[in-house]
Amino acid sequence: MPQAVQLTWTDMASMYKHLMEQVAEAPASKGLGIICTAAVATLIIVAFVKRLYHRNWHPLSRFRGPPEAASSRHWIYRVTDRGFPEEDLEELHKKYQTQALRIGPNELHITDVHKYKVIYSQSKPFPKHAEFYEAFNTPHTVFTEIDAGMHKERRRLLNPFFSRAGVFKLEPIIHEKAEILMNKIRRLENSHTVNVYDAFRCLTTEVIMEFAFAKSANMLEESETTFQSWFLVAFDAVARSIWKMQEWPIARKALGVVPMNVIGLVDPNIVNVLKMLKFAESCVEHYEVRGNTTTHPVVFEILSSLPHDYKVIEALDILIAGADTTASTLTAGFMHIISNPTIYSKLADALRAANISVDDSPTAQLQELEKIPYLTACVKESLRIAMPVPGRLPRVVPHNLGEPFVEGQVIPPGTIVSMSAHTMHTSEEIWGPDARAFNPDRWLQPGAKSLEQYLCTFSKGARMCIGQNVAYAEVTIVMAYLFRNFEIQLPPNFRPPERKDLFTMEYSKPGLPLKFSSRSKAI
Repeated sequence: MPQAVQLTWTDMASMYKHLMEQVAEAPASKGLGIICTAAVATLIIVAFVKRLYHRNWHPLSRFRGPPEAASSRHWIYRVTDRGFPEEDLEELHKKYQTQALRIGPNELHITDVHKYKVIYSQSKPFPKHAEFYEAFNTPHTVFTEIDAGMHKERRRLLNPFFSRAGVFKLEPIIHEKAEILMNKIRRLENSHTVNVYDAFRCLTTEVIMEFAFAKSANMLEESETTFQSWFLVAFDAVARSIWKMQEWPIARKALGVVPMNVIGLVDPNIVNVLKMLKFAESCVEHYEVRGNTTTHPVVFEILSSLPHDYKVIEALDILIAGADTTASTLTAGFMHIISNPTIYSKLADALRAANISVDDSPTAQLQELEKIPYLTACVKESLRIAMPVPGRLPRVVPHNLGEPFVEGQVIPPGTIVSMSAHTMHTSEEIWGPDARAFNPDRWLQPGAKSLEQYLCTFSKGARMCIGQNVAYAEVTIVMAYLFRNFEIQLPPNFRPPERKDLFTMEYSKPGLPLKFSSRSKAI
């Protein structure tokens, strides 16, 4: 141990001993004050010893990383609060020249792309880190459930609805909402730019509401001249509270016991968590009262046996997961396609040249759209470049993993490890020197099928996102409608919106404003 640390420890121990002697010798009138002082000194010493232990003797002390990260989990939240932690962590990996960066007292951030399949395995996945997922305040949903057996049972119930066959039954809803979107854009095209980030979020929320509850909130038409909605305002506020809930569990627990007006005085954003919960509950009650009045299956048909509270939190998870991730994928895809005239022209030409069937709706079937290679390539590249959940997904190293894990080192059981879509999707080892560029042609090359194993937009393995087929369908159909029916331009002096990692990707105001002009040939 360095001499400076020894002296500091010796001094503190001496001070503490002196205080204890004073407590023993002092009269009762002075004893209480001295006891309080001793208690404070005890806390300081405990904190000092804990800090010393984590930096020098903890099993992860041999892994490189910022010294502050070794001592406190608050370090990673300060980095996260800056907006895009994966970029900061990427720089730190370079600085410390490591593929296993220590980002917390008991957490490593991994960048060895070959370890992704190990951590997020189909057959033997590492368990989810409970503390991280508890912060979402939606226990026992298909997303947050920690117990592998309970998760498997819930997923077994939901799989048929989110399978490819299930999505074909949902497809008419996507067309219906896409037509509403397209008609509103036509009304606005001569006088307004359209913030498609909000428009896409309204559309995807409407789709998932119909699919889950047989209910519409009419979000696409809520505003006459914009795509603003109360739901988006509440959603954004909830998203901005996620990292606070992670860092300060006591704040999360207070939501259940402290009156809403008191919470609002502390942080108005957190009140929206309760508003969203109430909205989810109203969606469940709508279905329970009215039942399924549609021709397609409804998710809550098979969740009727769940306790009411579990239904509500599953509803909230479905609303959030089903709305924001796909919308941010569409936003990123449109921004990159329109910014590149060559890609834009190739996609528009491919859509106009395709022999797409037209009926009275008018709609083009998903299976027909999927036969347009360049459209499919643009969809996959949008899913790759968008990274709608860009950050770390913490897992816990199991006790039966004894072999070297990263850089020839055995990571101790119980260690929290994580990788990210950002790491996987920007790897030049996988994607080549243009890994950070939007290039649909990479999906049209010989052997491109093998790249899909590295597409981690929906994670991988037994805990991968259950809604990936819905997302593929929505992105494909919406791209086909808008790029075939409109000329689309970025506004003058366009600057890309700032991206912020709020677990899901947020695009700050003004979002993505675009100028639309109708084409003569419609889909």
